[in-house]
Amino acid sequence: MIAPFRGIVILVSGVLLAGCIAPMSAREARDIAHTRLDKYCQGRCGTLAWSNTQKIKKRWLVDFEGKSQRFTVIVENDGNSNVTVWDKGAPAP
Repeated sequence: MIAPFRGIVILVSGVLLAGCIAPMSAREARDIAHTRLDKYCQGRCGTLAWSNTQKIKKRWLVDFEGKSQRFTVIVENDGNSNVTVWDKGAPAP
């Protein structure tokens, strides 16, 4: 009776663990970027609108548009993120 129960526990644990190890989706990257940008701006950036999400190698680049600035948040697969800011008047790199 213990062997079938142990098999079920291992199977359920494997399925749950596989969900944690799965690659990051665009939606997850956008959520992390939005949270990071809120922390970066602390209410000083005004209204921001999401404009684009793209994956380049193992990173996600998430772009946001503000009234006078553009923001790009680089999100790594491990959840680390970094914000880059450009003035809208300056040419894009």
